[in-house]
Amino acid sequence: MKTMKRIVVILLLLAGGVAGGVNAAAALTCRVSPDEIPITLGYHGTTLTISGESRAGDDLIVRISSANSEAHYKYIGKAGGVVWMKKGDISFKNVPGVYMLYTTRDLEHLLSTAEQKANLIGYEGLKEASEVIGEDEEITRDPKRWMDEFFKFKEKENLYTIQTGTVTRRHGQSSDSYEVQVAWPFQAATGEYTVEALAVRDGKIVERAGATFTVKRAGLVKKITDLAFNHAALYGIMAIVIAIVAGFAVGIIFKGGDGAH
Repeated sequence: MKTMKRIVVILLLLAGGVAGGVNAAAALTCRVSPDEIPITLGYHGTTLTISGESRAGDDLIVRISSANSEAHYKYIGKAGGVVWMKKGDISFKNVPGVYMLYTTRDLEHLLSTAEQKANLIGYEGLKEASEVIGEDEEITRDPKRWMDEFFKFKEKENLYTIQTGTVTRRHGQSSDSYEVQVAWPFQAATGEYTVEALAVRDGKIVERAGATFTVKRAGLVKKITDLAFNHAALYGIMAIVIAIVAGFAVGIIFKGGDGAH
């Protein structure tokens, strides 16, 4: 009887170990490399690699974003229906400075519009969480149109993008590995950014994993910035001296050019 109980216990332990191994293999993970981006004098953006593991067969959405804030702009319109001119201020509340989305397939095939809104995924999700403020009736009458214009503007700045079919997968027996290469724009501000991997199954988000990375000034760029903020007077004097020296140098170059002719 005791021998029988021992056998049962061993079998249960083995079953638990196998199940635990399967679950561990299937757990969604997320890594970002590099996790720190230094802005130096030669900086012109970089390439981020986001990778991890997921349950076999799951679709994936990878989202990069910064904290929500407010964006303020001047907008133009036709005065009297004839002349284009600046007409007033427009503000966008609860919008991230950077928003990048990468998927294994078309977003529409992964999530319904309702699911996108509920999970704040894609531009439809951003519209759900944001607010457009302006005094002009043209803005209050059609705020969604202005949100679309805001998205287009941010895309031109390379700070917003939605790229479908860009997350590649390698299939394994119990899990997949995934990877996406991101062209990180030099226009992005310094600060901490969030990377989130979302596993999608049967039209629903079933699992999430995240990571962070930081963009910060380094080297001479950091020293100049620190000087400008912490020693403004000295920074101003240095700027004047540099401008004078540069002016003399340009004058000598042009004078030498005239003398040569």
